[in-house]
Amino acid sequence: MKKTLFILSLLISTIGYSQNISAITQDGKTVTLKPNKTWVYADSEQAVTDNKGCDLGPNFKEGKVNKKLLKHVMVDMSCKEDEIIFISSSTGMGRGLYSLCVKGKPMKYKKIGTVFMKADEDPFEK
Repeated sequence: MKKTLFILSLLISTIGYSQNISAITQDGKTVTLKPNKTWVYADSEQAVTDNKGCDLGPNFKEGKVNKKLLKHVMVDMSCKEDEIIFISSSTGMGRGLYSLCVKGKPMKYKKIGTVFMKADEDPFEK
């Protein structure tokens, strides 16, 4: 009985977690929070899917392009420059985290020293 309740509650929480969540901002607008950590206004057609497949808002402006990362991603993902969109970046001394849209897929890259790699890669694991 305990095992069944545990599995049932785990299943329900998993289903609930993967759903879009609605929220109201401080100025009263309703937004939809998506599982991929993006949001759109729920009460208007402000959600725009760009022709490359990433969900970007209507007022989206591409982030600052890092030329070295751009070249690295082009080789790493076998793509052209126009298939890469820089969404955001967070950099510091010798480190950085970059959000990109590559061939229609959201991806994250990190910089450690002078080396770029996918954010989920462990350089010491092989």
